[in-house]
Amino acid sequence: MENYYYFDIKLKLRDPTAVALTPSLFRSCVLDALDSFFCEEKPTLEIVKFCAQQHRVIFRVPEQLHDMTRISIELIGHYQQIPCHFEILETSKSSLDFEKSIEKTFAGVSDEL
Repeated sequence: MENYYYFDIKLKLRDPTAVALTPSLFRSCVLDALDSFFCEEKPTLEIVKFCAQQHRVIFRVPEQLHDMTRISIELIGHYQQIPCHFEILETSKSSLDFEKSIEKTFAGVSDEL
């Protein structure tokens, strides 16, 4: 059985209204970066969760591609020709869910008040 890593990614765009953020375009952007930086054939990159409003995506890759994927994401500077930054919020060997991480954040804020 193959092991996977999960990535929670937030896309920060200079002009968010100038692009169409879709799962397939996001996936293509990351796959193109892998190809460009490492000349790797297109690996399995499965989108687990997607939220256009938050500009966030959770996807998984095979464990052996963790390092190459992480480096590629950090080097991406454009999304649909718009300057951007892909922020890796979290990586994990177990499944991630950004809705749960938001709940944890708000719970931590209310505990501090």
